[in-house]
Amino acid sequence: MNNRFCLIFFVMFIITACGGGGGGSSYSGTSGGSISSTLSNLNPTNACKKAWYTSTFPDPSSTNTVFNNYSFFWQQSSFEAMPNCRNVYEATNAITDTGGVDWEDYVKEIVDYSKYTLGQIVPVNIFILGANPTSSVNATEKATYNTDFQTVQARVGSSYASDLANGDIFPIESAGGGYSFEAAPNGADIQLPQALVWGQSGFSNDNEKIQASFKIIAHEYFHVYQNSIKFYNEASKTISIPKTWQSNPNIVNNPSGDPAYFPWWIEEGGADFGAIVLSAKYANTKSGINVSTVINPVQQFEDHFKKAHELFAGDANLKLSSYNLPSSSTPDYAYQVGTAALLYAWYKDERNFNSAMTKYYTDWQEAELNRSGKGFEDAFEDAFWKNNTEYYTLDEFDTEFRTWIRAGDANNRWAIVAKTANQIIHANIEPSTPNTPNSTWKTIAVSAAAKVIDNGGVNKYFIDGIQQKTLVVKAGSNYKFSHGSTHPIRFSTTADGTHGGGVAYTPGVTVISDTEVSITVPNSSTTKTLYYYCANHPGMGGKIKIVEQTSSGSNPGEGGGGGGGGSY
Repeated sequence: MNNRFCLIFFVMFIITACGGGGGGSSYSGTSGGSISSTLSNLNPTNACKKAWYTSTFPDPSSTNTVFNNYSFFWQQSSFEAMPNCRNVYEATNAITDTGGVDWEDYVKEIVDYSKYTLGQIVPVNIFILGANPTSSVNATEKATYNTDFQTVQARVGSSYASDLANGDIFPIESAGGGYSFEAAPNGADIQLPQALVWGQSGFSNDNEKIQASFKIIAHEYFHVYQNSIKFYNEASKTISIPKTWQSNPNIVNNPSGDPAYFPWWIEEGGADFGAIVLSAKYANTKSGINVSTVINPVQQFEDHFKKAHELFAGDANLKLSSYNLPSSSTPDYAYQVGTAALLYAWYKDERNFNSAMTKYYTDWQEAELNRSGKGFEDAFEDAFWKNNTEYYTLDEFDTEFRTWIRAGDANNRWAIVAKTANQIIHANIEPSTPNTPNSTWKTIAVSAAAKVIDNGGVNKYFIDGIQQKTLVVKAGSNYKFSHGSTHPIRFSTTADGTHGGGVAYTPGVTVISDTEVSITVPNSSTTKTLYYYCANHPGMGGKIKIVEQTSSGSNPGEGGGGGGGGSY
């Protein structure tokens, strides 16, 4: 489709990737103080393959010097109701070594796992093409695929009708995923052609299929995440699109000089970094899949790192900034270089893991507002730690990384930054938006077992198979926690609760039995963090981050209301 930016993803065998409902009442926004014309909701039931907006791009609800800020119909959906539509064409195959599980099911599970790990703020239509080879797609399915894709990904406004009528994305040459500002009112897309992912030839066994395929699926979801969250204004809960992009789409589609949004090595290297982590975490929840040998995240990171070392060792003039913009070269080594650089950042400071997974992307919107055109630089300086008290500038990090990686051979450098499989699986991800469902009295299963990171057998809490997982919850939501009778869960505003010198937090908390406790999350601007801990044993618990407070008043049980948070 014309004027739609692509995310190019080179993976095994030079696979390329190019990427890009809660109903509600009619939209009425304001722009510069004027009231926009009312638009009807074209998709009030959140149906798949259906647009919310077509011929008219809604007026912004507010503006500032850099952004037009939008409130779309589907933002009224709760986090858990934000759709992941799986649209399947032709028949998908199963991989026999996984018990004959259809790959359509793995797509669902991996995308859902990624959603409940990173968060999700936009609807996603996933287009799964089963035909292998792609050229065998029958005419009817081809036409249907084209129409369905263009319905939700055509440019909204004057070009919508022509894009819909003339769109033809066959032959599909890549997996892909993304969120285009020109189609922003209708959400994001992911494309997964079986022939170019799990159905391709060249794999020696099913384990190789699983490793490559899991990463590709997670990689494309990560693109959806990073390229949607960059637009999200957490204060106003709007989707904020740069005015200059809307007036001149070529700024994004044909960048020259500075990156329009992220340096390419972070865009693609970040997606590969995130995909290796997510696919390992997901596989850890599946019985019958050995993470260390099948997914083998350590080997995946090592392969990326050693390719980057080879490149930097072979070219004294090479910099990270050499990979700032998309390349026409095949293969594009921004993937390997970016992954290696982010591994180095993780080695320098544990906090940089979360910077690479979420914070850099969430900081972009605010940084771009402060210094338009330089958000990619300033967000880095707000996200990546140089030492205990200082952040890197992008130039400082570039210089330090390329100097460091050239200072030893590949094995020596890799040994310094290498992480174990357990460190990768259990690394804590802390997004800025909810990653936990907020349905009434959602039960969160918590187990207690010996810790797996580093040494020692001290018990830790595990949630979703992750040691001491950070929960990001919406203010006013209700939860039940199930736990073992000898490890009763309690809550505190102090890390490790009574073991850390604090007291138990009791407003809105009910001890239901010796194995279950419930909590209504406080809806107060003064309480943004809680900690879950074991009443009997120290050092077991983790963090609960509270977002989307709608009240500046008191907490539930202290005279204030405990109602739900704001629209999403």
